[in-house]
Amino acid sequence: MRNRPERVRGTARALVAGSLLLVAGIACPQGLAPGPEYPVVAGIDSRVAAWIAAQLHLMFAAFVLAVPMFALFIEYLGWRAAKSDAAEARRYDWLAHEMARLLPASYSLTAITGALLGFVLFTAYPRFMGYLTGIFGPTFVIYPLFFVAETLCLYFWYYGWDRLQGERKWLHLWLGLLLNIFGTIVMFIADAWATFMMTPGGVDQQGNLVSLYDAVWNPGWMPLNVHRLVANITFGALLCSAYAAYRFLMAQSPQERALYDWMGYTGNLIALFTMLFLPFAGYYFGFELFAYSATYGVTLMGGVLSWLFIIQAIVIAVLFIGAAYYSWLGLLRIPGSEAQQRWSVVFNVLLVSGFIVWATPHTMAASIEESTGGFHPILGALGVMAPKMIAVTLVLVVLYASYLLYRRAGRVPTVRWARTGALVQWSLLGLTALVITVLGVYGYFAPAELRIKTSIWQIIVLIGGIAVTFILDQFLLRGAKTVAEVRWGTMPRRGQYVLIMLAFVIVWLMGLMGYARSGARLNWHVFGIVEDTSPGAGLPSLGEAAVVITFITLVFFALLAVAFAVSGMTGKTEDRGHAGPVSEGVSR
Repeated sequence: MRNRPERVRGTARALVAGSLLLVAGIACPQGLAPGPEYPVVAGIDSRVAAWIAAQLHLMFAAFVLAVPMFALFIEYLGWRAAKSDAAEARRYDWLAHEMARLLPASYSLTAITGALLGFVLFTAYPRFMGYLTGIFGPTFVIYPLFFVAETLCLYFWYYGWDRLQGERKWLHLWLGLLLNIFGTIVMFIADAWATFMMTPGGVDQQGNLVSLYDAVWNPGWMPLNVHRLVANITFGALLCSAYAAYRFLMAQSPQERALYDWMGYTGNLIALFTMLFLPFAGYYFGFELFAYSATYGVTLMGGVLSWLFIIQAIVIAVLFIGAAYYSWLGLLRIPGSEAQQRWSVVFNVLLVSGFIVWATPHTMAASIEESTGGFHPILGALGVMAPKMIAVTLVLVVLYASYLLYRRAGRVPTVRWARTGALVQWSLLGLTALVITVLGVYGYFAPAELRIKTSIWQIIVLIGGIAVTFILDQFLLRGAKTVAEVRWGTMPRRGQYVLIMLAFVIVWLMGLMGYARSGARLNWHVFGIVEDTSPGAGLPSLGEAAVVITFITLVFFALLAVAFAVSGMTGKTEDRGHAGPVSEGVSR
């Protein structure tokens, strides 16, 4: 009986560990087996049960983390605009509040899916959960404190929106800032648990803890933090765009359609800009994985998971081209934008060509005989990373150029140096593309060390080119004459279906890459330390993985539809006093 309190405390620690690991996004197809066989949870294989629960929670957690970030930024823009244009400030505030309306119901679903994941992990994998509890026990004290702080800030920020206006607006902005800080800390702590399973640090060869600091700040921790921050913003923005598309299609008045058209445009714009940097954040994470163990490089790019990246390239192509297509459809809102519309065909060809290169595999090993053969004499050259870096980076240049053209539609610069400035701007963009191509070609023939450096320089050149030309564009269009107002609410209905499709694609892609990240460990629970020796330790087939990912996506959207429906019942668009059309001043 004297051991009972200790057993209770041990059980409590394991339960807390299970409920906390939910945010880590352990989309774990190979399972977390505690013994020689996998147990069955509610009639479902424990690996699949943990996979579904973890991925659903990760998606909702990503959504409730990302939406406050750009909602706060939009609210801040409205607060700044209040000094010069009260109507514009109210429209920004409406947009930020409309995005925030999606959070309370989604936050509840995040907690529900998290509790489900905690139950599955504690029930099916107590030994492994006990091991992780022994490693990260101190963080389990810090984590719930920040989680509670995030929860309080969220509800005070959302439900205090109308009270904290006017002179008290600064207090509301501070609440939003604290919400984002606490939410980011929660994600960072959970990322330490997830990346420890891939790139363990701070332990000896037997897996005993040596340094908690090194266990948290393991080689994959910061790269995953960066990647998830960027990916979550893209994810949240596209889901907000899908909500706006749904409200647009259900709208009964031109005013509602105009406001939700603007909301969909803003969400797509945020997603488009973050997507410019998303591939490089992924490369950063992949680079650290490969540096930790060459096994990851072989498994992901040349082994059992290599075909996932062909599928990934196709899915990302749909994502990028769909976002660009929506932007080009947006030109139809602007009378007299025919000059910009002509470029859409050229940009389409460039985008498709770039993605063809990106999706070209090094070899096409469809059979054992083919797997022992050589590379294709032509396509083999496109299968390595150097030409793929050229292709994807130039695709991002094309997407950015599309945005610049949209900004010019219906507006005439009035500065005296407008013609020279435009020439310099487009020349710099062309020079950016040329330098990226030259660096990529040089890297193709250079040794591996130089090839990696040229890839980094390509990213730097792209970011530098975007920053310089965008700043120049701001000066060029300052005080520009508007010859054609944006007619919000006139976007064709197919544009709204594109936004809904993009939301489905990003959710499915998130599930696919969660599978790839966890599957890269193969038969290791903690890579190189805790091995899974059970009979069912292998990876599921690609077809089975696709079925599970699709099922997760459908369940997520069913739950998200509930959240959207609940948020739609909390108030009407007109309730916040934002009558009138959306002005050109806030459109772009």
